[in-house]
Amino acid sequence: MRRFALVITMTALTLVSLSAPTALAQDSTSAKTKPAPAKKAAAAAPTAFIGDHGFDVSGVDKEVKPCDDFYRFAVGKWRESHPLPAQYARFGRFEELADRNRDTLHAILEEDAKKTDPPKGSIEQKVGDYYAACMNETAIEAEGFASIQPELDRIAGLKDIAALQDEITRLHVRGVSPLFRFASTQDFKNSKMTIAVVGQGGLALPDRDYYLRDDPKSKDIRAKYVGHVTKMLVLTGEDVSAAAAEAYSILALETKMAGASMPRVEQRNPENVYHITKVSDLNAMTPSFQWTRFLHDVGAPEIETLNLAQPNYIKEAGKLLTSEPLETWRAYLRWHTLNAAAATLPKAFADEEFAFNGRVLSGQKEQQERWKRCVRSADAAVGQLVGQEYVKRTFTPEAKKKALSLIDNLVVALRADIPTLSWMGPETKQAALTKLNAFARRIGYPDKWRDYSALQITRSSYAANAIATREFAFARGVARINKPDDPNEWGFFTPATVNASYQPSRNDITFPAGILQPPFYDPNADDAYNYGGIGTVIGHEMTHGFDDQGAKFDPDGNLRDWWKPEDLKNFQGRAECIATEYSEFNVEPGLNINGKLVTGEAIADLGGLTLAYAAYEASLKGKPRQTLDGFTPEQRFFLGFAQVWGENMAPEEAHRRALTDPHAQGPFRVNGTVSNMPAFKKAFACAETAKMVREESKRCAIW
Repeated sequence: MRRFALVITMTALTLVSLSAPTALAQDSTSAKTKPAPAKKAAAAAPTAFIGDHGFDVSGVDKEVKPCDDFYRFAVGKWRESHPLPAQYARFGRFEELADRNRDTLHAILEEDAKKTDPPKGSIEQKVGDYYAACMNETAIEAEGFASIQPELDRIAGLKDIAALQDEITRLHVRGVSPLFRFASTQDFKNSKMTIAVVGQGGLALPDRDYYLRDDPKSKDIRAKYVGHVTKMLVLTGEDVSAAAAEAYSILALETKMAGASMPRVEQRNPENVYHITKVSDLNAMTPSFQWTRFLHDVGAPEIETLNLAQPNYIKEAGKLLTSEPLETWRAYLRWHTLNAAAATLPKAFADEEFAFNGRVLSGQKEQQERWKRCVRSADAAVGQLVGQEYVKRTFTPEAKKKALSLIDNLVVALRADIPTLSWMGPETKQAALTKLNAFARRIGYPDKWRDYSALQITRSSYAANAIATREFAFARGVARINKPDDPNEWGFFTPATVNASYQPSRNDITFPAGILQPPFYDPNADDAYNYGGIGTVIGHEMTHGFDDQGAKFDPDGNLRDWWKPEDLKNFQGRAECIATEYSEFNVEPGLNINGKLVTGEAIADLGGLTLAYAAYEASLKGKPRQTLDGFTPEQRFFLGFAQVWGENMAPEEAHRRALTDPHAQGPFRVNGTVSNMPAFKKAFACAETAKMVREESKRCAIW
């Protein structure tokens, strides 16, 4: 998943490996391998986790010509045999792997929850108690919303603007983040240091566009949002008419906040979200909100400056504090307190939360079973605790060694590619090579696990545990302000996450253990499928270092222009080619992919596939060329790429992603990428006029 708001991080997925098979994969492998007769023959060679060679041939739709629609050809039958389950808004190969990882986490959590007397403060105690409390529906029903009642009472008693600031501050400490976001991040221009950052936030709908678009679907969602807020407030005991009036006032306030918010496309430019500002100037900018007091009250160290990511938004937010009635602010804070806690409250609250966020916004028809939600919650809250056991069960030192080896091969490919670029001059080429050589790699899991000793977890209250973990995460972030950046900081992902990332401020690539498994990587699979799968993911993350965002950061992770002007102009023109191409893809009537939003990810897809192909071709030298599964080596490579993007998606989820996700959806990622590659045209002998061959004058190429 790629995230870019206060911190820039590029990832391979929206959502949602070089390892030996996981425990589940090893079980499956042994089931397919007959035991060798004693003292007569060596053990049979291990087989691939998927199919005979690592690819599900039955998923190919041979009634479709690969040159007409490669995505349908590669995964068409898989999509037919894997219709969207009722419990998912999107289901694809990422989710298949995530479900296997979830089963491993489930086993760990169940084991720890059953331990009767683990040492207090131990991993087993915290992990087991967190999961057990989440699973204890009887206790959750008995507790009601007592965990947030004191907060709701405090909000109801707010009398003036000073008390309003105090409550906003208090909620931030509890991880709720009304009105704006406050965090710590690396200084874009001094990457070795961590600084405070303030930016826009406080919206309950997924994006500003949900408030501002005037199409019928957006209006319908807003009407249902008002109904949802009303129902949630009624569950706390409010009168229906009063709750409805508050819901309308909340929507009106959030719409004003949305109107002042910076669009996602503008946020993609790091210069747009980097404004070092004196705290004294920030105080003057918002007389109704004193930042010196806020920083003190949240426990931040004394600082003179911070990064004000979206100055215009903060100015408008300050005005809203005095222009909007205190009654509206009380309603807004009650709602955001309740919304943040909903999933931890009794069934009536959790069901209504799902009815809107699951059904209305994403098209998910059924809520997942309790244990699945509790596994997800535990992974999100204490992922680096449960992840330690997950790694022991699924990721060996040999797996890490193999991962590094494949990354080396991709680095070699990019190192060979850069000097050949016709559009880049020698000085910029040398600077690019310097940056490539400085890439840091994080494979599988952190070298230094996060310290959770300050986090108190009990079996008595799931809601209290959730609050405690949010407070812990907030305090941990605040404690990093004005300190050197920790190079061991792992970032967003837990070890079981099926995703990968590039962080420009650290110039590093990260591949959690969770993604280093089939179908992305299988040590027993054919190399072509592996290079097309995990090889492309690796190349994707490497290319992020040189996409339209990553290219603005130097080898040390600092925001600095290291390009010669003519080379930068050439690069921007090629990036514009990709933005134009993806803007042509239609999601639904009246809604196309936002090419400028997905430019970075589309650049990384094309660059990653190009590099992985070059690395694979280099690996074939001196080896016999085999046709397997009815496909040539090059054809298998492209199939390996396409299979990981097999997916089915609810229309509501497709709509949401088109507005908010910097990644294009699977069909567009696959077809949009291969149509630009002459190597694909050659592999499948496509005619120049084929649909999967972009005409030469429009063909996009960077790396």
